[in-house]
Amino acid sequence: MYKRINNIILTCLSIVAFATSASAQQGNAPFSALGVGTPVDPVSVRNKGMGYTGVGLASYGHSNLLNPATMTYNNLTLFEIGMYTEQRTLVAENQTQEDYGGGLSYLTFAFPVSQKWTMGFGFKPITVVNYKFAQTDTVSIPVNGQMTPAKYYGVENEGSGGINQVYFSNAFRVTKGLSVGLELGYNIGIIERVAKTQLLDGSSDFRSARGIRLNYRGFTYKPGIYYSQHFGAKEKGSRLNFGATYQFEQQIGVKRLEDIQTRSTTDLILNRDTIMLDQSQYATMPSELAVGISYELVGKLAIAVDFKQQKWSDFVDYDGVPTDANGDKVLADSYKIGIGFEYTPDYLSASSYMKRITWRGGFSYGETPYIAYEQRIKEYVVTGGIEFPMGFSSLSVSGEYGWLSSPIQTVTSFEERHYQLNIGVTINDRWFVRRRIN
Repeated sequence: MYKRINNIILTCLSIVAFATSASAQQGNAPFSALGVGTPVDPVSVRNKGMGYTGVGLASYGHSNLLNPATMTYNNLTLFEIGMYTEQRTLVAENQTQEDYGGGLSYLTFAFPVSQKWTMGFGFKPITVVNYKFAQTDTVSIPVNGQMTPAKYYGVENEGSGGINQVYFSNAFRVTKGLSVGLELGYNIGIIERVAKTQLLDGSSDFRSARGIRLNYRGFTYKPGIYYSQHFGAKEKGSRLNFGATYQFEQQIGVKRLEDIQTRSTTDLILNRDTIMLDQSQYATMPSELAVGISYELVGKLAIAVDFKQQKWSDFVDYDGVPTDANGDKVLADSYKIGIGFEYTPDYLSASSYMKRITWRGGFSYGETPYIAYEQRIKEYVVTGGIEFPMGFSSLSVSGEYGWLSSPIQTVTSFEERHYQLNIGVTINDRWFVRRRIN
């Protein structure tokens, strides 16, 4: 048993080392230039396949990153890892761009300390930044008393990085059907932004650039509650479940480094001068409320509905509230509504493996935090998934198709679509058991 544990620990360490570079490789997403990037829903492959639902749906054989209180249902030691790959398509002004990304979605480990206490820890991304866009402008000079365009120059904006979280969770079964939990997270991440300027007439062999490197670090905490009411026979029957979590608004530290760079036309940095080094700034991360309900036919069917709201209007970055050129806020409160299901024909079937396979599907709709041209950006996501059982463990696969929608499309012809494939491996085993010999 200890050899197995050591092998899994070594594998986990290797994955975490790889995740440092792989976890934030999202396709080009222009809106991630706002705030601290695109918010990431911390959900397992199972929950993704069910339309990003699960706040009010526990499972004996899966992780649930949405609600720490559901961990009391993990009566075996659980290790789970999720990976993803995606394609993003941007369409603007009759031009199309396709980008690809992927990496580590999450890593989690949980084990029962006693019959009423479960402990867990893991890693998950909170936000992702990856954008690249360009624009052109003119330098005007006075000619005969009038300002006349003299030269054209291009400005290229790039950003990468994001905020990840290492978390530690505990869940306690208070009474039959009622559990509470607490997740303590440590947010850590680096976001880099660069604006590069170059004359477009070919008269210069250099590009000037201004770079900003932001290092975010700080604690957050999220309590959760889960209640399940069982009807009928113990191993069959049905269940009606409810769950809720609340993440408090929290300040985290920000270290800022700004510099001015001289680059070659091939983007090689030739010179760099630091103009700002500040280690005493803060950012205020928004609060979040999530509630969910579900209905189960035990071992066969589950239907879940979730609602989540994030108060991004209260977000304050190191330099204040994010605004546009007119001084208007570019972030607002966001929400998401999801509905999903999973169906297993007969999870105890000994004659047919196909009957033990689980099928999933779902849909989510919501408003993102982004405001563009005084309009809200809406997001739609359709999901589906399948799970292959392997004893107490399993292999889960889910896919999704999502798109952004807004009235600004009639003005700028902007569209953003994405396809995503997710793969998750769940290992359940009985560890840390003291064996007795009579």
